[in-house]
Amino acid sequence: MKSILLIYHFFHPDTVISARLFSDLAGELAKEYDVTVYTGNRLIRSDEILAESEVWNNVKIKRFSRPNFSQGSNFGRLFNSAILQMKWLNAFRKNRKKFDAVIVGTDPQFAYMMFPFMRMMNREVRLIHWVFDLYPEAILVNSPRWMKILAALTKPFIPWAYRSVDDMVDIGGCMRARLQKYKNEAKYTTLTPWALAEVSAPPAADPEIREQLFGKAKIGLLYSGTVGYAHDLKPLIELARQCRKSGIDAAFCFAGYGNQYKIQTAEITEDDTNIRLAGFASEEELEKRLSAADIHMVSLRPGWEGIVVPSKFFGSLAIGRPVLFSGPEESEIARWCKEYGIGFTLNETITDDLKKFAENQCELAELQQTCYLVYTEHFSKKSVVDGWKKLLK
Repeated sequence: MKSILLIYHFFHPDTVISARLFSDLAGELAKEYDVTVYTGNRLIRSDEILAESEVWNNVKIKRFSRPNFSQGSNFGRLFNSAILQMKWLNAFRKNRKKFDAVIVGTDPQFAYMMFPFMRMMNREVRLIHWVFDLYPEAILVNSPRWMKILAALTKPFIPWAYRSVDDMVDIGGCMRARLQKYKNEAKYTTLTPWALAEVSAPPAADPEIREQLFGKAKIGLLYSGTVGYAHDLKPLIELARQCRKSGIDAAFCFAGYGNQYKIQTAEITEDDTNIRLAGFASEEELEKRLSAADIHMVSLRPGWEGIVVPSKFFGSLAIGRPVLFSGPEESEIARWCKEYGIGFTLNETITDDLKKFAENQCELAELQQTCYLVYTEHFSKKSVVDGWKKLLK
């Protein structure tokens, strides 16, 4: 049996989305491979210190200690990253002949700098980089000046780091185009994240929850999830105002959290009678909340295309709901919406589309079924894990 090492900052039992994805992948691969995970010993939203080692779903977890510097601090994240990478490299050196393949994620920051050292330690090991967020590009888009300077200084070293990578796993064509600018020779494969909540069929809306979020409106649009620097709710708030002024019976709900949520929703006024706010929903409540909406809203600021792909896009499709995307036309989500017919981009005709669906629920139901089928075929956990197994073989 081949042996695979996964390296990522956060892992089971952490509930942050990326940790859940890496945990799910490790659990699935452990059915066919000997899987070991190198991770940190702290949860992202807790001071709890986890056990040094554990076997979970046949996955051998090795946790390495790091200081309790805040991940919300730029300095803290950099220091945590440096400490963990040194400890992981030392552990890999001691076991360098054990692993046939190593999969490294993009948290902590600059994790790709480990690749050249791993290659020097083992010329035969297969090195794979699963790129969720692109660094240093994410820092260069929105960070303090000193962080941007530091990030810019790392760019000349990135081609050197990437030359050691055998397989570059991106999550879309825009990201791939950015990665290929570093002129590495890696083989490229697109394997996206999947939704944490998957269902056997598109569920009907729970009447009570739907009324809480959207009142009696004929059509409900929901933004559910993080609101950070990569997101901009203002165009969606403006759309809600256009709908109200045009007499379209649509209600908008922003059920978010994150460092920009309160800042961006602060401009909602008493006149915005078709806009509601909702708090955080637990994972147990999430399916009912997501299925209460007719359409889900997704946002990405210009300049962030190819750097991140909002995970709420996959959650929307998994529940069988189309996407209204506010963001660059050249981004991956805009392309998928057009290619698969699973949603719309925010443009001058969008109010006409919303009016049509408010008046024709059958057409909306057909679109929702299409979204579910597209998710099952292209973005589901099974389809992506099958892609991973094909890549590893």
